[in-house]
Amino acid sequence: MTTPSTTHFDTAARDWDQRPTSLQLAAIPERLLAQLPLQASDHVLDFGAGTGLLSTAIAPRVAQVTALDMSAAMLQVLDEKGFANITTRQQDISTGLPEQYHAIVSCMAMHHVADTAALLHTFAAALHSGGRIALVDLYQEDGSFHGDAAANAAKGVQHFGFAPDSLRVLAEQAGLVDITFGEILRLQQHNGRAYPLFLMTGRKP
Repeated sequence: MTTPSTTHFDTAARDWDQRPTSLQLAAIPERLLAQLPLQASDHVLDFGAGTGLLSTAIAPRVAQVTALDMSAAMLQVLDEKGFANITTRQQDISTGLPEQYHAIVSCMAMHHVADTAALLHTFAAALHSGGRIALVDLYQEDGSFHGDAAANAAKGVQHFGFAPDSLRVLAEQAGLVDITFGEILRLQQHNGRAYPLFLMTGRKP
């Protein structure tokens, strides 16, 4: 599983939450949580957690959140937000996950991982029986979301979004069931276009 260079994210970390895109993404956590049943005793993994868009919204509802990211600078910003039950972990997910989780969430991170099938297998293996996924990313686009080819390379973009039917097959092959997709947000970008994002949910039997 290849992962992007963290240079772009390390450099941008301090101002990440003030970016126009981040300000729009602030609508995501409430909408995601409306479709993700959680218990007060749950342990949740936030994959590609960044500065904690999802982690900080989930933490008050559960026992523990593990925030996984490749960028130490992004996780440092999250640590400084002072949530006692958020544990940050700087790690390449391809090396495996040491714990089991009741839910795995992610926002705009999957398109940075080359091997989507392996990623979904890793998620499924790390879930308790009955555990759930709630993953947000781009519907398939033409590569213009992040800018030109140089911008895509600098940001470690591995996929120009995803086609739900293809992603559903990979999720089912990983052993997940009850896979659903729905549009969760449209992101306005600097090029004047709006790009739809999906929420993909599923469950481990």
